Amino acid sequence: MTGELNYRKLGLKAGLEIHQQLNTKYKLFCKCSTEMKEKAPVSTIIRKLHPVASELGSTDVAAEFEYLRNRTFHYQVFKNESCLVEIDCEPPHELNPEALYITLQIAQLFNCEIPNELHILRKTVIDGSNTSGFQRTLIVGLNGHLNFKGKKIEITQITLEEDAAAIVSEENGKVSYRLNRLGIPLVEIDTGLLEGYSPTEIQEIAYIIGLLAKSTGKTKRGIGSIRQDVNISIKNGLRVEVKGVQELGLISKVIENEVKRQLSEKVKEETRVALPDGATKFMRPLPGADRMYPETDIPPVVVDKEYLEKIKEDLPEPWTKKLAQFKSKLKLSDQLANETLRSAHLDLFEKIIKTEKVEPAIVASTLTQTLKDLERKEQIVSISLTEKHFLAIFDALEKKKIAKEAIPEILIYFSKKPGNSISTAITDLNLTAISIPELKKIVKGIITQPNITLDRAIGIVMSKVRGKIEAQTVIKTVKKMFKP
Repeated sequence: MTGELNYRKLGLKAGLEIHQQLNTKYKLFCKCSTEMKEKAPVSTIIRKLHPVASELGSTDVAAEFEYLRNRTFHYQVFKNESCLVEIDCEPPHELNPEALYITLQIAQLFNCEIPNELHILRKTVIDGSNTSGFQRTLIVGLNGHLNFKGKKIEITQITLEEDAAAIVSEENGKVSYRLNRLGIPLVEIDTGLLEGYSPTEIQEIAYIIGLLAKSTGKTKRGIGSIRQDVNISIKNGLRVEVKGVQELGLISKVIENEVKRQLSEKVKEETRVALPDGATKFMRPLPGADRMYPETDIPPVVVDKEYLEKIKEDLPEPWTKKLAQFKSKLKLSDQLANETLRSAHLDLFEKIIKTEKVEPAIVASTLTQTLKDLERKEQIVSISLTEKHFLAIFDALEKKKIAKEAIPEILIYFSKKPGNSISTAITDLNLTAISIPELKKIVKGIITQPNITLDRAIGIVMSKVRGKIEAQTVIKTVKKMFKP
């Protein structure tokens, strides 16, 4: 199939479910850490899960499908990051008040109605990602909206729930999961029917939803902290749910590919999983509507008006205002402003520009483009870089101890030797900044060579002083001193 598809004519309908981890100290129903720093499990438990009929005597079709796969689940337990609650050997503790506060903030940012009483529910899940066979969830906001190109996009509900265990491997009917992710507070933001929008516009809507949630400054960032599910159908077709779109920029491609698949194949109502290339593959049948039932171990949570007013007073500034400030006050380009706003290092960016007198564009490009480039080339592992490393680098830049061109080399150095100081890094890499007189002395020694050209002189000088002084200063100085 070739050519641009007319999505309006095809009757494209979509719905988004945006899942975002909250950056709380503890999990949703226990005091285990949410940091996921532990590498080695302290033990493993083994389970098989079975579906149970509801009070009406029916069994969820998705649960029945998972049961018939006859798989055994191995759960890795981690010190301080999983406990008896995660392995379903102890009732859940009290609902995490910090997680509820953040979710209520997010609900107000989306103009939602807040119920007076919040009821915790159990959602049947027996794919192995929950040891108990269900996920605890509570509806926090209803009937909200956001503005997009002059239209109101319906936000049907916002829920607070437990994140699932992270899958490690699957082979010959044995599935291994890590329990340190299970129970981390997760907010789910669901849109209403998105009809009359292109795949690119639907992706833009997902981007805005993510920005609003992140504007609280209390969401986790990085790989796996945000996941998107997309419900897709076309005219006279059936709904297909695509789960696990990890990259925001992949949403439009997933929709485009799924529409093409639905045009060329007989479609069944089913859940599919997104692949890294934007294609999808069958996962299981769509779950039924009767897989939710009350959680009997936790009482309802009452939300009073005074508490909501306190939250309202603590709401962050709109992301649109912050974006405008990045461009007008900080002089960031449109692209750099947008990249910074959705970066995992947004908070660090704002801290650095407040504490260090360095050009905001240098900080922004380092935390977005430079890091991505170095990670793509596998020159760094950014998880080993901490806030102190970046603060040290930009403090050295402000004090003219290094040139901005030295930043990538120092990041690579810190990635390999995170325990060393900035002064040690500068010495080991021979990146001590040089003065203009020192530069002129080097330039003089080069341009007096016989048959030297301007371009050749610039190249030689740059190779000698790279990272020790700004490139533009080198070029300007060589041009000024060069006499053909």
